[in-house]
Amino acid sequence: MKPTLAARINGTIFYAYQICPREAWFYYHRLNPSQEYDLLLLGRLVHEGSYQRARKEIFVDQLLKVDLFRDEMIAEVKKSSRHKEAARLQLAFYLYYLKHEKGLEFEGVLLFPKERKTERLRLTPELEERITSLIKEMLPVLSSETPPPVKKSKYCRTCSFQEVCWG
Repeated sequence: MKPTLAARINGTIFYAYQICPREAWFYYHRLNPSQEYDLLLLGRLVHEGSYQRARKEIFVDQLLKVDLFRDEMIAEVKKSSRHKEAARLQLAFYLYYLKHEKGLEFEGVLLFPKERKTERLRLTPELEERITSLIKEMLPVLSSETPPPVKKSKYCRTCSFQEVCWG
């Protein structure tokens, strides 16, 4: 990763881009939704109430917020598997960053406590190439002066930026 624009891509932005590039643009430009939005509060409650005995929230370079370490693995906690592929890519981004920026190699695990599901993740060469490609794809979109155009999706009705896009 280059230390310019890519250095400002954090886990939230990376995750959001997989679901909606416009949402990622808002986060990248430090436009944040109300922290009182119901679904954000619910996600925070699930996160805080799950895996309480495990070590939590380790910040890396003010870009990555590792939810916890579990059995020598980086763990990411999500309230549901609804955006499972985006969650997989976010965790892969963490593993990629730790490998390339810190020289640390870990495996990862996705945790969906309400569903009692887990999924292990290893940073394969193919997944590494996908993360590299996604970063290259994201940079021009995120660095643009204006957000990407509004694009209706099935996720819009639960998005914390719904009023900004459709208000």
